[in-house]
Amino acid sequence: MELIFNTLLKELKKCSKSQDVPVSALLIDKNNKIVTKCFNSRQKKYNFTNHAEIRVLNKMFKKTKNKNLSDYTLVTTLKPCLMCITVIEQSNITKVLYYLENIKCNYSRLETDLNFKKIGSDDEARTFEKELKDFFSNLRK
Repeated sequence: MELIFNTLLKELKKCSKSQDVPVSALLIDKNNKIVTKCFNSRQKKYNFTNHAEIRVLNKMFKKTKNKNLSDYTLVTTLKPCLMCITVIEQSNITKVLYYLENIKCNYSRLETDLNFKKIGSDDEARTFEKELKDFFSNLRK
């Protein structure tokens, strides 16, 4: 899991160049091998749907030419928003691992068969949380 954490952190750092919210995502196969990774680029590409989770799914869809990604697990720094959850469901992925809760999303009426699991140590979660807090703090200056 250390490789996954480090890969996500490295991807997330790319967001600073484009002033995108620092979130990254990757897909792992059944052997826990990283097969693709992405970061948020909504601001960079001026595209509302360029969340890391959607980008990583599109990248794998293009790579495999198969929209059924049920053999993979999505790992993300932040629990996906409702838009991303809808796209994840369309990809047939059933398991989503994440490091931080998404306090901006209201999941109270969410009905999904996705299996969400919070992962990582407290230190790892704090690392991603600090990136988000620093981003929004700098944005408000």
